[in-house]
Amino acid sequence: MTGPLHGTTILDFTERMQGPYATQMLADMGADVIKVERRTSLTPDGRPDDRYGERSSYGSDPEDSKIYSSGFLANNRNKRSITVDLKNPAGVRMIERMLPSVDVVYENFRPGVMDRLGLGYERCAELRPGLVYASATGYGDDGPYARKPGQDVLVEGLTGWGRVNGDADGRPVPVGTAIADTLGAMNGAYAVACALVHRAATGEGQKVGVNLFDSALAGLAEWGFHALNTPHGEPRRRPTSHASPWTPPPYGFYRTADGHIALSSGRQIGTLCRIIGIEDLSQDERFSAYWSRFENREDFTRRIEEALTRRSTAEWVELMEAEDMFVAPVNTMAQAFADPQTQHNDMVVQLETPVGELGFLGAPYHLSRTPASVRTPPPLHGQHTDEVLSEFAFTAEEIAALRADQAI
Repeated sequence: MTGPLHGTTILDFTERMQGPYATQMLADMGADVIKVERRTSLTPDGRPDDRYGERSSYGSDPEDSKIYSSGFLANNRNKRSITVDLKNPAGVRMIERMLPSVDVVYENFRPGVMDRLGLGYERCAELRPGLVYASATGYGDDGPYARKPGQDVLVEGLTGWGRVNGDADGRPVPVGTAIADTLGAMNGAYAVACALVHRAATGEGQKVGVNLFDSALAGLAEWGFHALNTPHGEPRRRPTSHASPWTPPPYGFYRTADGHIALSSGRQIGTLCRIIGIEDLSQDERFSAYWSRFENREDFTRRIEEALTRRSTAEWVELMEAEDMFVAPVNTMAQAFADPQTQHNDMVVQLETPVGELGFLGAPYHLSRTPASVRTPPPLHGQHTDEVLSEFAFTAEEIAALRADQAI
């Protein structure tokens, strides 16, 4: 079976995460994503491109297993890599020659960069009517922040994520993953898919815009809506183990004898108290209603945890699941990857790579007729240049000339 985007060709001018994660989603769905990389094997900030480790031993050598490598490897599977110098006129002409056979261009440079290179939306759409052209930026194409560097932690600070995730003292805390990049990538892939549906119906291409700032704001969801429309002020998570600054307990992580347990339903307090062997807190006026339980959430947490620390996480989960409670263990990352549901859903996929077998996170979308798939490992730098150019009708002599001109 082939994915729903089989037959769709994407030129991927993206780096770091927001763009590459989006194009990887499209590649998982069957698109032929051609990653257009710099001719020199360097990262955008000038570091050596160590996608499989500086010594090509990522995953096996602790000293050669840096987060920088995972940033590339996690977001570039199912793609082919070509190199080109976009500041070389011969390199730009090469891309122009490819464009009539391309369905999507996806780029995440700062606003104006692709225009200066001669490959902005207007020029590309002129060469390929019906083109879907996606631009992923930090803040949008214009506005007061458009020329500022867009980066996940900066955007978390600007959009309130640090406050929603703050500690018990009100200190803002960044999220432990690149949440703005992840949301921006998902929004970008979704928007491109919608634009392709529109083109299939009308023949019209269009420009698609997505950015970290808007994606982070929109991702605040109900917490953002609540902050906009109520007089309750800035969020304050107290205690820090409480998951939401505005939700009464139980709603968070609670200590057990050997770890932590997740509880998330205020409708089950009576059942919870009976199982853990304490008085029914739902009958106590300090905890019987929404606001009283919210105001006394630290005392509620203390009482619950005093009882929970008498047994292990596994024991409590078994007892509570038997009564259909909203409960789960708080896994370590290793436990999460080994979890039976993870295995059942094929959410860890082993692939053979240039440095041996590595584990990849699976595709989280499931289509019965045209499923997503994890097929090929992240490419080596420029691995498919000759192969791809041949498919775009470049002769061996023309490819050799481009190499002699230092365009590829």
